[in-house]
Amino acid sequence: MSKKLISIILSCVLVASLAVVGVVSVSAAIDNDGRYVPSEGVTETHRIYFFMPESWKSEKFNASDAGAYWWNGADACESKDGTSKGAPWPGYKMQVYDADANLFYVDLPADAPNIIFNNYLNGGEKTTDKSGNVTYQFSKEQFEAAAQTKDMTCQFYSAGDDDYYDDMLDGEFWSKAEAAVEGNDKSFLGNFKDNFFIDTEDDLGISMTFDNMIFVIDPENYDVNELSGKLSYGGNFYFFYGKNADGKYEYGGLPDYEMAKENGVVNVLDKDAKPATPIQPDKPQNPDDNNNGGNNNGGNNNGANNNGTNNNGANTNPTATVPAPDKNATSSADSVSTSDTTPTSGNGAVQTGVATAAAALAVVLIAGGAVLYTRKRFE
Repeated sequence: MSKKLISIILSCVLVASLAVVGVVSVSAAIDNDGRYVPSEGVTETHRIYFFMPESWKSEKFNASDAGAYWWNGADACESKDGTSKGAPWPGYKMQVYDADANLFYVDLPADAPNIIFNNYLNGGEKTTDKSGNVTYQFSKEQFEAAAQTKDMTCQFYSAGDDDYYDDMLDGEFWSKAEAAVEGNDKSFLGNFKDNFFIDTEDDLGISMTFDNMIFVIDPENYDVNELSGKLSYGGNFYFFYGKNADGKYEYGGLPDYEMAKENGVVNVLDKDAKPATPIQPDKPQNPDDNNNGGNNNGGNNNGANNNGTNNNGANTNPTATVPAPDKNATSSADSVSTSDTTPTSGNGAVQTGVATAAAALAVVLIAGGAVLYTRKRFE
């Protein structure tokens, strides 16, 4: 074999190796179960929980997981305007916290300003022509089985951003939090001391991140996108207290659990009670914005997903989502976590890990073919 042939073959192998490395690196944010884990370059994350309604599950379309989609910040998903090239809609599959309770979580990069939670089912597009004829990318049933929230702020709230917290404790929530942050008595902050801070960069004052908080939808707060006809639900982030003495998960509107109980703002998660999904209208309607305190905190909507959402989704009524607060509940900081060992992906969405593995295999096969062709060409 001539030196020229050897040189060409080595060049082909080098190109193939670089291509494989480049392709595989795309899946750095996906673990072996196909779920999101922050890539090596992510230096700060906030763990946020999501309570997925039982009614969002679909046995026919294999939708039993929760998805998280964000289009700005580290590990951003694929955006509609092409500015980011990550996981396509419906985004990343979330980690399982308690499968039986429909509790999921994601260690979200701290620089992601907005997020959309969904049931990890790509419902496809719905189009209506000038004559009123409706066409579905996949099917009407799959389109309606796909569920999602509006695009929600996920970095932090400041005073004035959200009615629920602005009105808490007769409007003294933020002033009490600020006094606790700046003073020696931290009891008001409960187990969420690290969430609160004074924002000086934008002069926003007392603020709180959503680290270790839970997002719960409000079934009464939803919009119908006037173009796509897709339902998108609002909701809010609440303090997540873990399990009570009865084994029920609780959440509420104050960082200190005992204070939350005293003020009647502790709620119990019950997947079988609520929320329920309203019937999809046959015709698109104009969005009905039920939010009085939506916060954007620097987020934008340039990458909104293909199911058509908006950015006005904060919920001000947690009791619309769950049964009345359990006044006899007791707190338990230690909650049992169950892992999902049988993840599935047959829901119409492309998993980044699977796609990159296939791409890597294709690159290797192409490189091998090039070597064989080159060898025969110079023999």
